[in-house]
Amino acid sequence: MERSLYARLSFVLLAILLGVWVLLPTFMGKEVQDNLELAAKRAQMDNPPDLETPLPSYVDWLPNKKINLGLDLQGGIDLTLEVGIEEGVLSSVGRDIPAFKAAADKLGVKIAAIHRDPKAPRLLIEPADGTTLDQVETVERTALKRYTYKTTLLGDATAGTKSQLVFEMTDAAQDEIRKRSVEQALETIRNRIDQTGVKEPQVTLKGSDGIDVQLPGETNVEDAVATVGTTARLVFMMLDEDSPLKDADGGYRGLLPLIDEAKAAMTPADFKNDRSLSQWLVDNGKIPPEHVVLWRYANAKDGVPGSGERVFPILLKDDEYITGDDINSASAGTESQTGEWGVDLEFKAHGAQVNGQVTGANLNKRFAIILDDKINSTPIILGQTFDRCRITMGASGDEADGGKKEAGRLALVLRSGALPAPVTPGDVRLVSATLGAEAISGGVIGAALGSGLVMLFAAVYYRMSGLIADFTLVINVFLVLALLATVGATLTLPGICGIALTVGMAVDCNIIIYERIREEIRGGKSPKLALEVGFDRAFVAVFDSYTAHFLAGVVLYSYGSGPLKGFAVTLMIGIFTTLFTGVFVSRTFMSVLVAIRKTATTLSI
Repeated sequence: MERSLYARLSFVLLAILLGVWVLLPTFMGKEVQDNLELAAKRAQMDNPPDLETPLPSYVDWLPNKKINLGLDLQGGIDLTLEVGIEEGVLSSVGRDIPAFKAAADKLGVKIAAIHRDPKAPRLLIEPADGTTLDQVETVERTALKRYTYKTTLLGDATAGTKSQLVFEMTDAAQDEIRKRSVEQALETIRNRIDQTGVKEPQVTLKGSDGIDVQLPGETNVEDAVATVGTTARLVFMMLDEDSPLKDADGGYRGLLPLIDEAKAAMTPADFKNDRSLSQWLVDNGKIPPEHVVLWRYANAKDGVPGSGERVFPILLKDDEYITGDDINSASAGTESQTGEWGVDLEFKAHGAQVNGQVTGANLNKRFAIILDDKINSTPIILGQTFDRCRITMGASGDEADGGKKEAGRLALVLRSGALPAPVTPGDVRLVSATLGAEAISGGVIGAALGSGLVMLFAAVYYRMSGLIADFTLVINVFLVLALLATVGATLTLPGICGIALTVGMAVDCNIIIYERIREEIRGGKSPKLALEVGFDRAFVAVFDSYTAHFLAGVVLYSYGSGPLKGFAVTLMIGIFTTLFTGVFVSRTFMSVLVAIRKTATTLSI
């Protein structure tokens, strides 16, 4: 045989050996895969801790690669989240208030009160005596260009209310916030899931305000919903310690008759909404402007703060001096003296500066740590603090496991950031591992049966050349699996269908080439020359056809979701391996066959 043929055979053998090396962890089992992952994590540590049992030697030469199974193959959780984009717009209005106050102070414009309309994206501004509309508009143009003046709500002297200037957010700004809310929610949820260690999650947009989350291998629906669906908006606010509604023991029982009035006047749905209830109290003069009433909530059985019923109300100054954006890190841990689980917070530079100013000016006063509009705790400021704070879970002893679990979850969601808008779980589907096993079995049987029939046809119709084609088909499927493991792609049930389609395309490639070789032999060419001409001339047709198929795969991957992406990935990888095996590998083996039978005047094709 020619030296170039030996080189081509060596290259094919090298490709097969590399494929075997990549696929070994997949077929050697979970223990091997876990050891490889542990070795990879330790390699990233500066000072990894000593292990009681040394890792096996194979971790030094095996790759940390394996074929990841999708939700439909190994089971897991599939849930749909609906993003409250309108609430996201309203929340954005609330976050604009500090910027407006800061700009007003800088420009020397006196503002008596400012708060947001709870039902529309509008700021309600009460100017101080002597402050004109032009001055307020100047502040708005300086700090909040996305608002426009709409009207003035005239006050009622008999009712003790004053006039308010109404500034409404523009339609363009609202649309941008809606779009950004969904995009930020998508990214935040991805970050949270990445920190949980779930392998190959799928997080995709669904419609204009939906997010589809697939968590392969997960079975605890409650944990999944709590992790990805918690808004995790953290704020610090000061209590109003000078209010006549406050009791001597620090409670606010003076609020209770006012809340009873609100209950009689409001709809049940609005009364259950803490922010709507608080706004009613402001609008009806029950509490001062720029104040808010929020609640301590009873703990549920699992120790989750704020998951039970309202316990007692607290009157707060509506000024969020610390928010989740000021957090640099969050970690779960226990209190050394009480054993209670909690989350230790470390603030960024700006947050530390503000926290130092507020705590220094309010010694022996209380502030509220608020998570998702529910008061977590109201500690007393015993001394000036800057860059650290602690949120307690209130669980120790028998409740320690629940407190530990919730503290870990809270630390995770605070590290990944708050969702820009609340999300509501929609459809939740739990795919059992049994169903996944049945899907694998059915898919493999179907793919194997289809591939077997195709290979039988090739062997019968093309004889020895057909057997070579069958051998290249086996190599083709083997290389598809190796590449799936190499790129970390996920194998799904549609992906198995894509492998079956790859087999069909590979046979089609061989048929085009073999029929061309037959024509050349019928034209009187020798087997060697017919082989060379057949492969050369058929390659253009094969390449053009597969380029069109590859572009179709790109489109499916770009605009499809879930199953379509799995099918598209396998299709594109299959096209690449089919070109390699159908043209290069097949030509190499056919050339070997011709070289062995130098004196033959015909070719078994």
